[in-house]
Amino acid sequence: MDNDRSLMHTQGLSNRLQPTYQNGVKNFLDFAFKDTIPNTGAKKRCPCLKCRNYIDHDRETMWAHLFRVGMDPDYNPWIFHGEEQLDMGNMEMSEEEGDLFDDEDPLVSEEMVALVHDATNVVPENLNDRDEEDKDHAEIPDKFYRLMKDAEEELFSGCKTFSRLEFIVTLLHLKVSGHWPEKTFTLLLSVLHKAFNYDPKFPKSSHEAQKYTKDLGLNYVKIHACVNHCIFIERSMKMPIHALLVRSPDGKKVVVNLMIVSHFSESQGTSQRIPRIPRLVLRHFPLVPRLQRLFMSSKITKHMRWHKDRKRVDKDVLRHPSDSKAWEKLDDSFPGLAKDPRNVRLGLSTDGFNPGAHLGTKCSIWPVFLVPYNLPAWMCMTSPYIMLSLLIPGPKSPGNDIDVFLEPLIDEIQELWEVGVKTYDSHSRQNFNMKASLLWTMSDFPAYGNLSGWSTCGKLACPTCYKHTWHKRLKHGSKECFKGTRMFLEPDHRWRNDKKSFDGEKERRPPPIPLSGDEILEAFDGVPNVIFGKKRKRTDRYLFDQWKKLSIFFRLPYWSKLLIRHNLDVMHIEKNICDSILGTILDIPNKTKDTLKARKDFKEMNVHHNLIPIKIGDKYAIPRAPYQLTSIERRKVLEFLSKVKVPDGYSSNIARCASMEVGKISNMKSHYCHVFLQDLLKPAFQGILPKEVLEPLVELSLFFKQLCSKTLKIDVSEKMEKSIAITLCKLEKVFVPAFFDIMVHLPIHLANEAKIAGPILWSTFQSTWPMRPR
Repeated sequence: MDNDRSLMHTQGLSNRLQPTYQNGVKNFLDFAFKDTIPNTGAKKRCPCLKCRNYIDHDRETMWAHLFRVGMDPDYNPWIFHGEEQLDMGNMEMSEEEGDLFDDEDPLVSEEMVALVHDATNVVPENLNDRDEEDKDHAEIPDKFYRLMKDAEEELFSGCKTFSRLEFIVTLLHLKVSGHWPEKTFTLLLSVLHKAFNYDPKFPKSSHEAQKYTKDLGLNYVKIHACVNHCIFIERSMKMPIHALLVRSPDGKKVVVNLMIVSHFSESQGTSQRIPRIPRLVLRHFPLVPRLQRLFMSSKITKHMRWHKDRKRVDKDVLRHPSDSKAWEKLDDSFPGLAKDPRNVRLGLSTDGFNPGAHLGTKCSIWPVFLVPYNLPAWMCMTSPYIMLSLLIPGPKSPGNDIDVFLEPLIDEIQELWEVGVKTYDSHSRQNFNMKASLLWTMSDFPAYGNLSGWSTCGKLACPTCYKHTWHKRLKHGSKECFKGTRMFLEPDHRWRNDKKSFDGEKERRPPPIPLSGDEILEAFDGVPNVIFGKKRKRTDRYLFDQWKKLSIFFRLPYWSKLLIRHNLDVMHIEKNICDSILGTILDIPNKTKDTLKARKDFKEMNVHHNLIPIKIGDKYAIPRAPYQLTSIERRKVLEFLSKVKVPDGYSSNIARCASMEVGKISNMKSHYCHVFLQDLLKPAFQGILPKEVLEPLVELSLFFKQLCSKTLKIDVSEKMEKSIAITLCKLEKVFVPAFFDIMVHLPIHLANEAKIAGPILWSTFQSTWPMRPR
């Protein structure tokens, strides 16, 4: 026993993959936790080289530490874990050895070991903390042992600061961070290779370095697509060469598939192999292995059941998507899914961004993310659990053709729903058939139209109001106006009969009822779907109404049964409303809605006669509106914003957006607008704007503040539905018609969405915000 323990301590510093060390750690943990009840989270002192019996951890964490950094070689006997003091005469280490272990960090960094675990889907506890009779457990991949060997091997004999793997990864990180050219990086590696006595294991070129660490990267599948966004071209397709060519906009033939094909030359009577280079490559990151990995750790596996095992104290309070009506509706419609709480519920989010915006390039890349909602509130939106599923290439936006690129993901989700996949549960130590479902999508308003198939521009831009959207084409403003908020008021509300303050007409219509999924499918019955592609011959803009296509999500058998299929991104709405408010009140050029043409529309609508421009000769005199500020008042607002200081981590420096010299606010990012609209709007305009202007703006601010809270009461959401209708009507009585674009109309639907899908924290902006590029 003493020899085995001594060998375990020695291997803990050099090679922790040996069965001797793993069995020794298993015996130690069994001895240390023998007087505790299993699975209760009991903690003991951790004897790893990092904690050295000063910090308490539970069994799982202690096992991870002992595997990553090794056991303290001085800790023998195990006096802090119930073992009696023994004679230490033969166990004392030399002074040199003690200094070595006390003063120097272990060779293997905890971050590098964690990187290997992430790349190989191996959790430390699974290596040895399992019974031999556990037949269902998947085998540990060979690449894990190879990578761990490289992570523990010294860079050169006597090196205690870098392992071979960590040094190469560090060099590659420097290459990316410093934008080193391939040629320069290869020259550096060749010099280092010579400095290390021509070590055959050290890469000599950039290609060898990337090949050396390829197993650390995310596995993905390259799918070649047509440059016109019409089809995928698989490598296995047996097609003649002319089928692999498409017409580019300039009329020339462009090859879109990377494959070696035989081309028969009639003039020479021979065939030659021609390499084909792709113009467009979609990268698909398979979902199944990433979901399976969630169940490889017993701790995370327990969290995947949290939504079912937790005790919900107040059923009228929504804290998580599992509290929502949408979740309950899916459970009621498909009891088989709800039977096993380990079945995964997902949310999908996508948005385009320019990866080279700072270089002035015009390019759009569309990542598609998935979020598992089974996890608790404090884990659900953290970066380790946000999964990149697709990377749609540019430079053009996919637009309405995004369904072409979503096809691999939809097929995968459909298979997970209909068939499932055999998955190992490390908590119960059994296999189960894991299934998954997609609850909804989350996106900004333009992407909402791409995903849903309903055009979000034009006179029927609101997908919730459908063809009952109130709209009016402004004669002078040459844009659509959406001022029909009065139909969301109570039937007997006095403002329904007020023609003078609104659009010159009485309002008798009830609020529109959103279309269900079954109604959408019924409307599309017998209607051929659109043919995708950027350069297809276009006939009509819409199939009917403002439908551009039947969304690919309707391939999912349950999609038509969902209460809500697409969520609005609240932060995107806040951004647009905030820009309109600041631009109009501060009279910012190109952002203000209060223009001469906008004032002329008052006359066309027969409202606000006191604000209609007065023609004097060839010019117009524009009466001062109550929301217009003087130069002194404008300066007070800018001075307030320029001196704003917020706690660390609350937001970035909003003060830099206010320019006292130029006299305007610029570069207000989405999160700046989110903070300003909810917290800074009232103090910024308090005492400056008159009551009839400030009051509805403050009510709008409080509405978004309440909407974005972490918890939401059902009765409060119902009150918010009524209050936001009154707030928007108050704004209609103050601002010009051009102010009321579709983004100002959308808040009328947000409270109802929150009541159905749960707090906005999970269903809209907070879901897309962590996924946005910083």
